[in-house]
Amino acid sequence: MVLDSDPGRAVTSDYSADDSSSFGADPALAEPDLDLPPARLEDFEIVRRLAQHEGVTSYLAIRRGILGFAKLVLLRVADHPFHERPEIGLRITDEARVGMRLSHPNLLQTLDLGRDHDRFFLVRQWVSGVGLRALLKESWRTGESLSLPVALRIVVLACRALDYLHGLRIAPWTARGLVHRAIKPSNILLSTAGEVRVANVSVPRAPGAPPPSREGEVGLPAYVAPEVAEGMAADARADLFSLGAVLYECLMGPDAFHGDPDSDWNRYRTWAGGPPDHPRLALLPDAIRELLERTLVGDRDRRIEGAAELRVAAQAVLREEYRSDGDGELRLAVSRYRAKKPLEEERPRG
Repeated sequence: MVLDSDPGRAVTSDYSADDSSSFGADPALAEPDLDLPPARLEDFEIVRRLAQHEGVTSYLAIRRGILGFAKLVLLRVADHPFHERPEIGLRITDEARVGMRLSHPNLLQTLDLGRDHDRFFLVRQWVSGVGLRALLKESWRTGESLSLPVALRIVVLACRALDYLHGLRIAPWTARGLVHRAIKPSNILLSTAGEVRVANVSVPRAPGAPPPSREGEVGLPAYVAPEVAEGMAADARADLFSLGAVLYECLMGPDAFHGDPDSDWNRYRTWAGGPPDHPRLALLPDAIRELLERTLVGDRDRRIEGAAELRVAAQAVLREEYRSDGDGELRLAVSRYRAKKPLEEERPRG
């Protein structure tokens, strides 16, 4: 199998958990045995290249096996051999060891960790549908906007994933819950069946570690909570700010933030907290404006406290304002996108 790894940016609780198992007792946390025969890249047929970011390239691929087995998967492959860039390989293995511990219908599943010669790669679930960033891009291109029921439905289901993560305890990484740290449109995947899958849960960083530095910023990163941008440790409330920023962008449109509306990596805001005045804000129901204010407040001690509370509030708005749970509207939005942009190459052949 030949991989195209040219550099470039991206093209595109209902559950509780109490896991206090020790490091040595959990096979998912054990050091990887490099002598075991892992999955190889030859086991996969590349359909297309999706994105490249920070030394890792993502692909849509078909995994083939005996008796005609074929399954669409998402591959994340290190661009460099381990001996050249060990930090990339270690990041992939850490992602795998955290991802293998997560099990929730609103999280993207991690399926396997492989090694091809001296390069590590991660195998993840493929969601047949569209990423929220691509859906927003297409909506704005045609002069439309994401409907309120669709945006609120996405928030409700993303909150289920966050509620699960924030209540999860995984030794030795975290004893008080897992913080996603990267809630943004490209990490929210929408299926044709109306599913919402949150992707790319971050590997926990040391307490108090600042976010990675970025060159050429023209403001605050759009989806990063003010306290995290200032170098404070992220907690569950930081994820809620990020999800509030995603909701704000869905409702306000391409001019919600500065920068390139086609890219999560180049979206910035000039305000530290609280939704700024915007012409579309006045058109929203009072309950949605209040929801945005409680989520985007700069002082995290005044922010909405948990994902479950945000989910209940969003559900209440759906029920009272629209007499709907948003499921049918979300399915229709994804189906309309796929009708405009059919992906025939997604279908496994043979």
